Amino acid sequence: MAMSKSRFNFEYLPRKVADVIKEITESDREYRTKNNYLTVVGLVYFHQMSDEALCYDYSPLAREYWRTVVGSNYPKYIDRLVKEQVIQREWVQFVSDYGDESRVMGYRINPEFLKDDFILVKYAGAKTQSQTADAINAKATGNIPITKLGINPDLIRMQKGQALVWIASNISKVVNGYINNEYLNGVPKTLPVLVRIYHGDSFSVSHMSVESAQKIAKEQGQVLLYYKDKFVIANAEQFTQIANHNLSVHYKWQVKSFLPENFNFSRNKNTLRVYSKLSSLPSALLPFIRINGQYILQADLKCSQFTLFANLINYYLNHSGEELVALFKKKQAKTFVSALVTIFDRHKDELPEEGLNTTSPSENEFITNDVYGFLVDTLLHDFYSILKVQLGLPLRQHGKSIAFRTVFSKSKPENELVRQFRQIYPTIISIINDFKDKFGYNQFAIGLQRVEAVLFIDHIWQKAKQSGINCFTRHDSLVFPINKKQEVDKIITDVFKSFDFIYRMEYEEFNTDEIMNQLVYTTDYVDSLDDFDELFYTTDEEDDEEVWEQEILQDIELPEHKHRDYFEHVNEDTLWMLLELDGLSLEVKLALEEDIANLQSNYPMPQFQVDTNRLISKLIDDNA
Repeated sequence: MAMSKSRFNFEYLPRKVADVIKEITESDREYRTKNNYLTVVGLVYFHQMSDEALCYDYSPLAREYWRTVVGSNYPKYIDRLVKEQVIQREWVQFVSDYGDESRVMGYRINPEFLKDDFILVKYAGAKTQSQTADAINAKATGNIPITKLGINPDLIRMQKGQALVWIASNISKVVNGYINNEYLNGVPKTLPVLVRIYHGDSFSVSHMSVESAQKIAKEQGQVLLYYKDKFVIANAEQFTQIANHNLSVHYKWQVKSFLPENFNFSRNKNTLRVYSKLSSLPSALLPFIRINGQYILQADLKCSQFTLFANLINYYLNHSGEELVALFKKKQAKTFVSALVTIFDRHKDELPEEGLNTTSPSENEFITNDVYGFLVDTLLHDFYSILKVQLGLPLRQHGKSIAFRTVFSKSKPENELVRQFRQIYPTIISIINDFKDKFGYNQFAIGLQRVEAVLFIDHIWQKAKQSGINCFTRHDSLVFPINKKQEVDKIITDVFKSFDFIYRMEYEEFNTDEIMNQLVYTTDYVDSLDDFDELFYTTDEEDDEEVWEQEILQDIELPEHKHRDYFEHVNEDTLWMLLELDGLSLEVKLALEEDIANLQSNYPMPQFQVDTNRLISKLIDDNA
């Protein structure tokens, strides 16, 4: 039976919190007073639950914020809630995404009240006389509510029972997956980072180098951890217990408060991004979402902001700055692109004479300009993996960190990660820094978000809805029913083609095993897992590809014997044929391309790359 839509607004709060709210307000007949208490608690809890990693955090909420969302009499309500020990407050050091620091009063729900037993608490009065905490917060932060979506929220549902069972069994695995000390070991020791130092159920925050953080951790008999995207000094066992509890509470709240009437879509006037309950849903819970009763797919733009930045450069080279600006109708996006064009004009002599052909993009190996190299690496390859290989980094995630530090950091002083980026793309860094210096260092990241939003919100999402596809966006991705893939794929292709942009989209499926088992065990379509594999993974096209690859291997002239280095035994034609093979890793492809370029130079180095030599040795073994 479909759930009837409520005629009132509400908050979904831990039962212990709701009980105190009831005690405070039960003698007060004036509904606005009750709503103010509920609004304050709802806003603190909303901010606390917005961080799926550490929901013991104090949320920094300045006086101006409270005056906007509650009114000048806000201290009356906060003081009472603090007295009743529902809310705790403390001065905290707030650091924005762009590195700005300020001392702000922070608020949180008392950790003793953070249980996973939730209850719906109604606002007094009719629905039109009140707003929920997330709707109030959206308005206060410059978001405009979206009322006419063109989608059917009632048919976007969650398998709540299955999700709760999964959370109980898997939350510790998720936490362990967030702890990534291999990433920590690959970060420059001198890099200044924001570190949280835990003291039981609270923490202090400080900027310091990774090396200093490790020293402090050792002196305190603790460890430095990298948890999700945060540097943490804590007792490892104690922190894991806290993280397990916090994440479990957060996920269960996300599940139990997942109601179509509570999605609250809004759009930010500055970044143009759309926010909602759906866009902030943890990725781990996406397998339990159904749209129109169907499993879902997520279409995700690879390395999205850098892909879009590279496309802006490429379009400028292939067309003109004036035509690039004309592509964008939204004032905010047009303003950013116009500003970017003035920087491109300033660096015109440093740019290549041509960009990539968008119809059949391929690299011109004779162009050595670093901007052209950036276009090739970003639009034709996995950009973060390129950074990993080029800079000798341990993980792809390190490449991603370098890229994002480049976007979000101030131009001066230049941190170690940006200096590493500059080694490969000096002109790109100069363009980015010149833009930041002239228009504000945070405007570059905001501008790329605007471009991203124009493509995904105003074009891809809009066209999908016009085609009757029930779907939602997650900033640089679109989530839709699995049976609509062909239609969505065409929409995405048409949109990027209309912009003359190059793109690489990754489609993520969340329920492969479940779909497979249903086909095998609940239908007559296939009788066994082997039949499933044969039906879905062995097609005529794949057979043709396998025959074609075997023919390539037969034509390749490999040495009879293995050598430590094949420079004197394998020619350029052979390397080109090896590059045609399927299944090669990015590292191997890059090694082959580098060796081909080496052979084409006037003074080639008399040796091949390690990955090239390993590939040839393996093929010799396979053909023995």
